[in-house]
Amino acid sequence: MGLFFTAKLAAQPNICPVMSLPLYPPSRFIFYLTVFLAGFAAQYSFAALDDLPLIGEKFPFTVSATNSKSLGKSLEEALKEQRKESASFQEINRLRRAGRFDRDIILRWLRSEGYFAASLNTRYEEGKIYHQVAQGPRYLIETLSVNFPADIAAPPLDKLPNEKGKPLRAEDVLAGQDAIRNFVTENYCLYEINVSYDAEVNHSSHRAFVTYTLAPSQQVVFGASQIDGLTSIEPEYLQNYLTFKEGECFRRRQLELSRLALLQTNLLTRVDITIGEPQDGRVPLTFGFTERNHRTLKAGISYDSNIGPGVTLGWEHRNLLHSGEKLDAQTKLSEIKRELKGELTVPHFRRRGQTLVLHSNLTHDIPDAYESTAGEVGITLSRELKQNWAASVGSTLEFSRVIENEQKDDFGLLSFPLRLDFIRTNDLLDPRYGWAFGVQTRPFLDLYNTGTRFVKTTLVASVYMTESDWWAEPTLAMRAATGTITGEDLTAVPAAHRYYVGGGGSVRGYAYQTVGELTEAEPDGGLSFGETSVELRLRFTKSWGAVLFADGGYAYPGESPGFGEDFLWGAGVGVRYFTSFAPIRLDLATPLNKRTLAEDGVEDDSVQVYISIGQAF
Repeated sequence: MGLFFTAKLAAQPNICPVMSLPLYPPSRFIFYLTVFLAGFAAQYSFAALDDLPLIGEKFPFTVSATNSKSLGKSLEEALKEQRKESASFQEINRLRRAGRFDRDIILRWLRSEGYFAASLNTRYEEGKIYHQVAQGPRYLIETLSVNFPADIAAPPLDKLPNEKGKPLRAEDVLAGQDAIRNFVTENYCLYEINVSYDAEVNHSSHRAFVTYTLAPSQQVVFGASQIDGLTSIEPEYLQNYLTFKEGECFRRRQLELSRLALLQTNLLTRVDITIGEPQDGRVPLTFGFTERNHRTLKAGISYDSNIGPGVTLGWEHRNLLHSGEKLDAQTKLSEIKRELKGELTVPHFRRRGQTLVLHSNLTHDIPDAYESTAGEVGITLSRELKQNWAASVGSTLEFSRVIENEQKDDFGLLSFPLRLDFIRTNDLLDPRYGWAFGVQTRPFLDLYNTGTRFVKTTLVASVYMTESDWWAEPTLAMRAATGTITGEDLTAVPAAHRYYVGGGGSVRGYAYQTVGELTEAEPDGGLSFGETSVELRLRFTKSWGAVLFADGGYAYPGESPGFGEDFLWGAGVGVRYFTSFAPIRLDLATPLNKRTLAEDGVEDDSVQVYISIGQAF
């Protein structure tokens, strides 16, 4: 419900006087009987007030405000939220204790909204709590002033959230404090930025007076940095991740941004930054690093009811040449694919934010559509253009043998992939907010038959929206993709480079690659395709969630995708188990447009099962 604002006022405590009566000693029998009956009556009378069995909400209540239904509703919502979040309230087992908890919350909330003359009456009837608020006048800001050192100019006061004439709200006062701090941070290079506030109220005039004070501090710049604790990483490499340079305006926020960037290299487990005292206007810094183990063994499993189980095994070294170079070797095994892959990544190649990747792989694919054996080597240069934008250019040489319909063809394909990406999501493996867009175009030339040339272009976009205040924190995730191959007809394009739709990463509910034109139940592939997916992701606890989804798509034999035309649709449900790095997903999907695939009556399966790591998109 926000932050509370407390004025410097002394509250009169609630006093409940206790009457004491003299006890005259009767006979022992009468005395014991009286004590027994009194205890029996007291037990049930207090139980009637405090321990009535409750159905539904714990200690139900209502809040009403004088001549203001909206204020009463706001107080009820705020009180419900505080009850929900308070561990101490969950331990309360008596009605009047719950009422005292409510009163404290309500009065603090009223003061935080500027109702400093409010009064509250609480009564208890039949196990329910009734709060009646007389809010009184709302205190308004009469003067808003700042107290700054002579060499620092104050921001325009009319731009602050708590303007003159507005109610004195705690949220606005603290927002004004943050606004002033941000203004000073962006315009000055102070060693310390200490902004305090003083809020006073006049009960006779119902007016408030707010003053912000900036403590004096000298203006400084970043000085020299000392690095300690490194054992195998070159110090010059880590300099690439500092968000400031020596001699630039000193801003403490840059230190936190640098710490985050250094930890994201995945080379360090700890980054300690010690800020020294200014010397001749420069602030010396000491970075204390703790390196992590740079070698990792990796393993992963997946399952698709049409493809069967899959296993991934890998090894990586994240600091091969002592400047963050990563060597990644892995093998993938499944019923339709065998792959051995190696990749060397050189970060900050020639300039900051530029990455060089050398890769090679050997693959043997045996899906229903074709059989392919291929070897590939390539190089890719990628660069961060600006925030959220990245581009890459590369060259790949691939030699392959493809068997399709008992016909064997050899290819020597030289290609030049170009890619542009915009990614603005909170997480790559479990995105909940933001959107992403990517486009890749890849010209191909067959060195064995130089007359064979084609260009493959693919576009993918996705968007994510989450209502974190709702039950189960629902996330609506949507994805659309399309692509086209131009320059050659379908038969001239190697089967391994055509578009295929269907399966766990595409349209769930249908067998792998089968959403498109078929020949005797085997997919032909396409020169274009269209896909769309919608998911409603729910998160019930920190570890468990569920998904409802629908996918549609089709691979077309022509160059122009008829987006939406001939789409086959699948739908299903899924379970998510959230780990510290990515969710583990189990999806069950069924085809909504079930087909007869061949003359012998073979049909689409009624259910497909998918198990993998990470969200579907």
